[in-house]
Amino acid sequence: METPPEPTAGIVLVLDEMPLRREAYLHLLGPWAMEQKLTIQAGDLHRQTVDDGRTKIIIVSVGGRSIRELQFDNKLWEMAGDAPPTVIISDLRDPVEIASALTWGVRGFVPTELGPKLALSTLTFILSGGDFFPSSALQRSERL
Repeated sequence: METPPEPTAGIVLVLDEMPLRREAYLHLLGPWAMEQKLTIQAGDLHRQTVDDGRTKIIIVSVGGRSIRELQFDNKLWEMAGDAPPTVIISDLRDPVEIASALTWGVRGFVPTELGPKLALSTLTFILSGGDFFPSSALQRSERL
């Protein structure tokens, strides 16, 4: 007799406009999500909507693009200030990028220069109610 799958505590939603990068994040985050008793799902950054109460964390991967240039669905950014926590993963560590994420109510900004273990620990911290922004957010930028 087969054991029924364990019910999950919710969903980790990974959003990225690039299919290959989105799939890579699913493989990196899959074991972490299982440890958190969460199911992982992927969606397109521009087409996904979040309308159920099961989503526990939203991870938005923007790659090397500025979050200020991307045309995000307004619903996603309106929701970022409320639960579930929204986290940006970005190749850019510019203070202006981080400040933009803060203004939208994002709970975390994870630069891709972090090692995988530290990035996963950061996601656990955010999932537990914390906020994370790199110290470069406090540094002056020539564009400020």
